[in-house]
Amino acid sequence: MTPPALTAADSRTLYALAEEFTAARRRLDAARRTGDGLPALTAASHQLQSLGRLVGSLTDEVLFRIAEPGRRTPQERRAVGVIARTAAPAARALEQFAEAYEQLGLLYEYAGHLANPDLADMRNSAVNVIHDRLDQARAALQDASHALHLEADRAGAVLPRTVAARSRTTVPNSSASTDSTPTRPDPAAPATGHVPRHGR
Repeated sequence: MTPPALTAADSRTLYALAEEFTAARRRLDAARRTGDGLPALTAASHQLQSLGRLVGSLTDEVLFRIAEPGRRTPQERRAVGVIARTAAPAARALEQFAEAYEQLGLLYEYAGHLANPDLADMRNSAVNVIHDRLDQARAALQDASHALHLEADRAGAVLPRTVAARSRTTVPNSSASTDSTPTRPDPAAPATGHVPRHGR
């Protein structure tokens, strides 16, 4: 069964959400550009806060669409379903990053202790866990961004040409992405995790 087409406004919202996940992945990559590839605890704290707000922005979008009583069109229900499904990879990213954050806290706690074999083993184990969890968090963020881009692209493909052209020209171009997935002409929301609601 062919899913109903999303509206131009909902397509722009999906692009904005996708760019938020892409921005979160970029911040994670930037924080790991250190000698040992571990983010500083300060940067990780801000990132964890940001990821929590980003997950919250998904539920905000869903609640915004279902808060008012009354029947919903198939297009409206489709938008709700797409956004709600994104909560799964978003939550995975948050969970994996939180586990890395726990280990960063452990390293911080024992940083002032005298070196000994047990401490060295603990640190090596923690570093390995951190790298693994950060890789998993990065992959989950990319999954969320890719899924949202895919749905928005599908919506754009079936929109009338005049509507699609208008939606492209009313939003400034975003900066180029380093992802293999091309960025879309909707600006990324701020790092606070707030996603602007377009066309409402």
